[in-house]
Amino acid sequence: FLCGGVSNANGDFVIPCQQKQALMKVSFVGYKTICKLVPIARIGNVRMQANSYLLKGVTVEAARVVEKVDRQIIFPTKEQVKTASNGYDLLDNMSLPTIIVNRAERKVLSLKGGDVQIRINDVKASMQDVLALQPDEVTKVEFINVPGLKYGDSNLDAVINYQVRRRYAGYVGGVSTMQGTKAGFNNSDGYFKYNVKKSEFSINYSFSYRSVEERSYESLGTYHLPTGETLHRNYLGYDSPFLYTTNNVQLGYNLSEPDKYTLNVRLNFYNHNSPVRGMNQLYQESGKANQYLQNNRKMLEQIPSLDIYYSLNMPHDQNLALNLVGTYIGTDYQYRMREYTFNKSPDESVKNAPLTDYSYDATGRKRSLIGEGTYSKNWKQMALSVGGQYNISHTDNIYVGSSNADTELKYSNLYLFTQLQGQQKWFSYQVGVGATRSSIHQGENGYSKWLFRPQVTLQAKASDRLSFKWSSKITSDIPSLSDLSELRQYSNSFEARDGNSGLKPFTGYNNTLSASWNIPLMSVYLEGNWTYYAKPIATSILPEKREDGSYLFVSKPENQKNHDYKHLLLTPEVHLIKDHLDLNLMCEYQNVKTKGLDYSHEFNYFSYGAEIRYMTGNWNIGYGAYKVEKSFWGEKTNGGEPTSNLAVTYSYKNWQFGVLGLFVFYPHGCVYKDELFNKYVQQKNKVRLADQGNMLVFTASFNFSHGRRYHTGSRKLNNSDRDNGIR
Repeated sequence: FLCGGVSNANGDFVIPCQQKQALMKVSFVGYKTICKLVPIARIGNVRMQANSYLLKGVTVEAARVVEKVDRQIIFPTKEQVKTASNGYDLLDNMSLPTIIVNRAERKVLSLKGGDVQIRINDVKASMQDVLALQPDEVTKVEFINVPGLKYGDSNLDAVINYQVRRRYAGYVGGVSTMQGTKAGFNNSDGYFKYNVKKSEFSINYSFSYRSVEERSYESLGTYHLPTGETLHRNYLGYDSPFLYTTNNVQLGYNLSEPDKYTLNVRLNFYNHNSPVRGMNQLYQESGKANQYLQNNRKMLEQIPSLDIYYSLNMPHDQNLALNLVGTYIGTDYQYRMREYTFNKSPDESVKNAPLTDYSYDATGRKRSLIGEGTYSKNWKQMALSVGGQYNISHTDNIYVGSSNADTELKYSNLYLFTQLQGQQKWFSYQVGVGATRSSIHQGENGYSKWLFRPQVTLQAKASDRLSFKWSSKITSDIPSLSDLSELRQYSNSFEARDGNSGLKPFTGYNNTLSASWNIPLMSVYLEGNWTYYAKPIATSILPEKREDGSYLFVSKPENQKNHDYKHLLLTPEVHLIKDHLDLNLMCEYQNVKTKGLDYSHEFNYFSYGAEIRYMTGNWNIGYGAYKVEKSFWGEKTNGGEPTSNLAVTYSYKNWQFGVLGLFVFYPHGCVYKDELFNKYVQQKNKVRLADQGNMLVFTASFNFSHGRRYHTGSRKLNNSDRDNGIR
């Protein structure tokens, strides 16, 4: 050995040597080592060949959580990867702050009540994509708890982005199933990907089945008439059947040359069939004969869509991404609502002619086109993003029966944004501005309006383990298509709901201050939020006098005065045994003040919960319990479902077997509750699913693969549409 050295970032090197000739040895990680005899002079370019062998594994000891201005970057542990069979399992094992993973329903929820968007390599991912994700492909997970303007959705609480290293250029596939023991419950999925040269062909299929026999809806109401009279009406629920199936097929083609370009084409077909959705009740009112309310709904929804995406990486760290999505939504809906004089039993009651019939059929057809483009440029300590999206749709819903109407809605939305992000030592920032022009028209009614959406996020690091973050943004919300439809629908002979084509978009002002502290055996996240909505859309209820002198209570969406929301959230995580035993705690306090055109309310609520998870070898055991979450809007409180779930899984090679216990310690089933505090109507409503209590679900999955490594370029954009506008 004579002498040695290392190259600089450009690959240049100088090694002083007194010999006239020497044997040069050049090595670099991922490339074949070169040994050649060279003269001691200017050697010129040295070309190295990539090495094709695969490393069995590299252990890196580093911080598991890295704090950024808008996100946490979290590296999954070996145990978390080993005991997971898909993307949902891995996310559940990682226990992200404020995030709950529902494995049975394959949903990711936020404790703060907003939406959670899932992405894979910056692409908005479908449920099938997450199920087809192999945990050992995931290098890190980006938990974006302050979504920037480029995501376009002001209702997002978080974006979870899996960074994935694609491994195969042969084929990879898998199947999984979940089967319940009490209620009709099944989730089954399969996927297959085949890679050749620069192309990847893929197919994904998922199936869901739900059948519930013991489902009832109870409503206890007090009604105050303008005459001063007070009525007490009780609707006692009978067990009514509930059934639906979903089928989802996704065909994909990807042409990619990493670091240069990516072309991705996806054809999706979604089918939802709900032939039975009963909600039958016994109506009781003092001084009147009992009535039987027979209510059933049927819906068939079919949604084909074509998604084309192209990304081009340009010199000087620039990128251009384009996305075009065309969607057709076909909906056939039946609503059956009849009132009978009660006669001994429901079966006997329906033998007589109905007292009233509020049934109708609806046929909906919607066509939409979404186009989006973004340009990004990265510098050493700064990044710029500029983009826009245009969404246009035409919806035609025809109602025939007790309600006769043809609601034709034309909608367009233009969204433009620019965003700058950077870092200077201990200080990071993200600033941007967005503008939206929304236009919705039904005949001569409608609106067109520009909405302004600035956002700023600042982060300061007190140390490598402690950071503080402040975020402020202005959001905009638009009315739903169903609320804009000028159509009256009867719940019964006493209550109805109207649409309102005069609704206007409303603005929200959001401020969040948070602190994050991470040490090897513990992490703590603390957040305080204040959000103020000006002229939010909420339901008004007014009595309407009919020709016979009786009153009909009509619900109607209207722009109210304001909505003031404050919350404080604390989520400590303790690693009781490093990489094996984790304990997660949560407590939250909410204060909500709502002010409407003729009402004012204040709500306070405290919730809490805990999860514990033990991972060792091939075993994964976890239990989570949370107090029922409640949300408050207008004059109504809505309660979610209770959480008390147990999961035990065992992994062996490419197989995983498991048992889930849903609604453990709830022998009488799952109950959803809501309350209404209107000055004319006070209600306590309860939906009970009795046969879901203490339900066991058996799970099994198998994954297989063959071939060499394959890498597809990251996708920056993805859009979809599933709003049919029918109510």
